[in-house]
Amino acid sequence: MIKKINNYFKLDTKNSSYIIFITKFNHVVCNYYGNYIFDAGDLFFTNEKYNAPTGTSVNYSEEDYNYVLDNLSLEVSTPFKGDFKEPSIIIDNGKNFILDLVYQDYEIHEADTKMKTLPSIKGNLPELVLHLKDLALNIFVDLIYLVDEENDVILRRTLIKNHTNSPIILNKVMSMQLELIGKDFEIISLYGGWGFEGQKAFNKLDHGIFINDSKTGNSSNRHNPFFMLKEKEATYNTGITYAFNLMYSSNHFELIEQSSFNKIRIQNGINPYCFKYTLNVNEEFETPFSVLTFSSNGINGSSQNMHNFIHKHILREQFSYKPAPILINNWEATYMKFKQSTLKKIIRAAKDLKLEMFVLDDGWFGRRTDDFKGLGDYDVNKKKLPSGLKGISKYSNKHYLKFGLWFEPEMVNENSKLFEIHPNWAIQDPLRPSSKGRHQLILDLTNKDVQDYIITNVNHILDTNNIEYVKWDMNRHFSDVNSSLYHGGEVLHRYIVGLYRIFNEIILTHPNVYFEGCASGGNRFDLGILSYFDQIWTSDDTDAFERISIQSGYALGYPLKCLSNHVSASPSHSVLRNTPLDTRFNVALFGSLGFELDLSTLKPIEKKAIKKMVNFYKEHRKLIVNGDFYQLSDIKKDGYALWAIVSKDKEEALIGYFNSLQKMNPSLVELKIPNLNKDYIYNLTVRKQEHNIHMFGGLINQILPFRMDERGFIVNTAANYVTLKGEIEEYNLSGSALMSGALKLNNEWCGTGIGDGVRVLGDFGSRVYYVKKI
Repeated sequence: MIKKINNYFKLDTKNSSYIIFITKFNHVVCNYYGNYIFDAGDLFFTNEKYNAPTGTSVNYSEEDYNYVLDNLSLEVSTPFKGDFKEPSIIIDNGKNFILDLVYQDYEIHEADTKMKTLPSIKGNLPELVLHLKDLALNIFVDLIYLVDEENDVILRRTLIKNHTNSPIILNKVMSMQLELIGKDFEIISLYGGWGFEGQKAFNKLDHGIFINDSKTGNSSNRHNPFFMLKEKEATYNTGITYAFNLMYSSNHFELIEQSSFNKIRIQNGINPYCFKYTLNVNEEFETPFSVLTFSSNGINGSSQNMHNFIHKHILREQFSYKPAPILINNWEATYMKFKQSTLKKIIRAAKDLKLEMFVLDDGWFGRRTDDFKGLGDYDVNKKKLPSGLKGISKYSNKHYLKFGLWFEPEMVNENSKLFEIHPNWAIQDPLRPSSKGRHQLILDLTNKDVQDYIITNVNHILDTNNIEYVKWDMNRHFSDVNSSLYHGGEVLHRYIVGLYRIFNEIILTHPNVYFEGCASGGNRFDLGILSYFDQIWTSDDTDAFERISIQSGYALGYPLKCLSNHVSASPSHSVLRNTPLDTRFNVALFGSLGFELDLSTLKPIEKKAIKKMVNFYKEHRKLIVNGDFYQLSDIKKDGYALWAIVSKDKEEALIGYFNSLQKMNPSLVELKIPNLNKDYIYNLTVRKQEHNIHMFGGLINQILPFRMDERGFIVNTAANYVTLKGEIEEYNLSGSALMSGALKLNNEWCGTGIGDGVRVLGDFGSRVYYVKKI
């Protein structure tokens, strides 16, 4: 809800209020953002009162000696009018950078917001537009606010209009600026790199400037655009938290500045790094949406607000609340060294295990037998696939599996037909040799001819084959940023605008095809991508233990449905770690499930276990997609991770418990699950798991009547068929008991004892518990 009350604008969600004030000199300030407050008349009480000047300050006007921009919580800030904190807009007008944006007028209406060049939200939301103007230069700026009342989210963006007599240069234009009174805050951000994306960083906010950004040309696996501010004492389930994100897939910029006077200025938007955008006379420039939320229910509260908002207003409606198909991807099974017969074996095995889709990965086209060649071409490699895509897709369908296909349309190899014909279509510096990533160049998507080439070829493949799933990959950072069409300072932004056009042309014309985004894993995990793609390949690191940290990081800002998770082989191809099959499944369970190993070589005991896993996931995947996700402990900090998904009606829940390294004589675990109904009676059961006899090494001889070599032929053969039963644990108890932590689980293995009552986890062991209202 949006109200205008005198010189105030009040933006209310279900549980929060955002109050904007227009000052006597028509500057726009934020008086308050926090818990919902009832407006009983005038909102003067929210004003910041400065009745004496601060020393060495610059007065905006001699009419009021106490009016200093540096003291105000400005919603937009510019250089050289007395505000000495980081500006949110920097414009070169050809002579200087001086800018003074003052309020002119407003609009309040219900908005079906359609951006011209950038991703839009889905659905109608109330919108406030504040029209600002620099009176001297005739530069107009609109501050735009949308309110998602149901999910406690506020969206912000900025629109710049050049009505001067000459071009102006945009050096910096933030989507959002918010200023808060300083508190003892911590910043939670996500950092990483290839194979270890989404790592949580907790940094105390202190005086100075904290910057989280990307300079790679993508939203980046190094620093994700999502971040949080939390009060120091806030926990996962209690305390004040703010969360922020940006609907943008290229270089982003997040700044948090704590001033000498304990004001906290927060900004996010397009990274000003090497950004120089010419805005011609009567042109407009729109920034991506910034997404804000507030919660007094801790980290999980803000996370769930973001999750619910993304489901409702970001993801494509036809797939937003629909579970993804359970797939098998051939990459780690074959890499590019596959034959049609090999793929058919995997397909037959997938059918027996009741999987739902086969996805053919890299290597199906052109000269593509390694990383050095083929990208940019779309002709099928008939040596590998004699019957073509039609043949392998029909074979997949015949075995009751949908068919999916990998593309990398934004790239080109020099050893390709496309590059031989159009070498000028690649991003290159004409003065220097190219610096490549994965031996490939990036196509110049600022060029409409290049965009049309991709649209035509991908559409042709989709239109002439029964493809129901696309994995869209992008495998390198940007270098040699240059274009024959535009100044280098515009290239990265125009590239991503071109890419969004491609997505619109392909995805909107194939509404029933499920799309997964990938950029060497999570190198482009952002809300811009999720506006088009239904999930994102979370990381190329498929090791289950590594994935616990990766998935828990991304889950702070993104719904589980958007996390694409695969059960892979052991030892892991990523880190050579041996991890139990059950743990590989239990981790992948918390998201969109797939498999990425050679199913045709599974041992009988593994096939039996995977069939049960697949059935379990099918039984619970609606809960996984639609429930509220809670993080209750961190594996790095606590030695174990505890996750929970609780249905919105509070009638069922899934709990995941993940061990790090096994300790001797571990403490008992008190299971404490939030947000159930205290008056319901629930049944809690453990998902049945069995133990590989190799897990016990030489101890196996303590239960056998005769001694055997625990690594000999007989035991190795038996391990393919025989397991030891795991514990049985079941309770009927009240919601209040479950929420209070009164339930103590069975003790873990402590060097002796095995049977129905002992939880044998070992290194990287795990359990999943199901809770259902009786």
